[in-house]
Amino acid sequence: MQKARRTKLLDRRYNIRDARLFVIATEGAKTEESYFEIFNDSRIKIAVITTGVENDSAPQYVIKRLDEFAEKYDLNEEDTLWLVLDVDRWGAKNLSSVCRQAKQKKYHLAISNPCFEAWLCLHLGDLDPDDTSSKDFKTRLRSILGSYNGSNLDVSPFLEHIQDAIRRAKELHPNANQNWPQTPGSHVYRVVEMILNVISNE
Repeated sequence: MQKARRTKLLDRRYNIRDARLFVIATEGAKTEESYFEIFNDSRIKIAVITTGVENDSAPQYVIKRLDEFAEKYDLNEEDTLWLVLDVDRWGAKNLSSVCRQAKQKKYHLAISNPCFEAWLCLHLGDLDPDDTSSKDFKTRLRSILGSYNGSNLDVSPFLEHIQDAIRRAKELHPNANQNWPQTPGSHVYRVVEMILNVISNE
C-alpha cells in the first residue's frame, strides 16, 4: 500500500518544506492533547494520537497506534515519533517490553511516574515527597489551582512555567538513559525541550 504524503498532515499555515513533525501517541484521551496545543508555531506540527473510544490505553495499544501512523504516512528523517505513557497502572514488566520495542523502532520515550499530572505539577513548583499516586497529583493540582479537570484542561497556568518544569524534571532525573523515572517525576521534558529548540533555532 502506498503511503500518504506527510504534507496531508500540514495545513496552509505551515511552510511544508521546513515544518518539523512531532507525532505523539498518548495513553490519555484529552489531557495530553490539550497540553501540547500550547506549542502553536508555524515551524512545527504536532500530531497527537490519543486513546480512542475503545479506551485502549495500555502501552501495547499506544505503540500499536504509533506503528499504524508510521505505516500510513511517508515521514522524513527529521520527523520524530514519541510515546507519552504513565507508569502508574502498567508495571515495570509491561513498560520494559514496550520500551524495548520503541527503541528498536527508533521511537522516543516521554514517560511520567506515576502520571502526566506529575509533569503538570512540575510547572508549578517542586514535587511534594508525599505525592506518590495519580490521585495525589490530581489532588495537588486542585489544591494549587483551585480546580483541575484533565478532560477539559486549562493550560493557562502552565504557559509561563515550561522552562521551570524542564529544569525541575532534569534535576530530579538527570540520567538521560533511563526509560522512565524510577521515582515521581516526568520525562515529558524530553519532547517539550526538543519542540522548543526547533521553535527557537529555526
